[in-house]
Amino acid sequence: MLLSFETLGPSDGEPLVFLHGLGAGRTRTISSLNNLPDRHIIAPDMPGHGDSMSFDPATYSFDSFADHTIVLMDHLGLEKCYLGGLSMGSGITLNIALRYPNRFKKFVILRPSWLDSPQPPHLKLVADAGEMPQPDFEALPQFQSLLASNLPVANSITAFYKHPDNAVLSRMWNSSPFPSLSDLQTITAPALVMSSPRDDLHPESVASAIAKALPNSQLIALPARYHEPEAYQKSLNQHINHFLNS
Repeated sequence: MLLSFETLGPSDGEPLVFLHGLGAGRTRTISSLNNLPDRHIIAPDMPGHGDSMSFDPATYSFDSFADHTIVLMDHLGLEKCYLGGLSMGSGITLNIALRYPNRFKKFVILRPSWLDSPQPPHLKLVADAGEMPQPDFEALPQFQSLLASNLPVANSITAFYKHPDNAVLSRMWNSSPFPSLSDLQTITAPALVMSSPRDDLHPESVASAIAKALPNSQLIALPARYHEPEAYQKSLNQHINHFLNS
């Protein structure tokens, strides 16, 4: 079964496969990567997201999502391309980098949320939002605390109430993208790792740990995604352009 996908940019541009975050979809990718003029961006909907809703929820995992991405690349005739992802998409990207090391040139890790263990504590509220009735969720002390400390991030979680496949939220929270952080030391391709401050769902410490483990990486701090969205998006596109063109 093939992932639904959308493209952006010149068809003769160098292809960049970019993978969205948990609970989002290809439209988020297309709207975020809006100033990469030399790239042919391929933005899939991962299983349980967007228009890719016919997949078996029992198979949801980082391994299976990586495999589906490779199937899409094969379908498009992409033997090798640039690769990247946001949050969950970063985890899928690292999974591909480890399991399919000959299928990409450079890769982008944007605001990663997972390291080498399932159930990252900072994403527990995301899993809860997919499983609990809205009034019960909003009464959780953890959510009330986040509302008080970081309102834009708390508001972003409420979007998960209406997610059409809530199983994907808990199943991916219970998955991990790679067995050990030390495994990343075997990935020699150039990597751009980007973090953003004031982001409880994508801690800067996670990005730092991944960048430290990758032997050929650079770590960039973008403006705060939830508090300076326009500056964040401008900086994001500038840094990806510079990295892929260098």
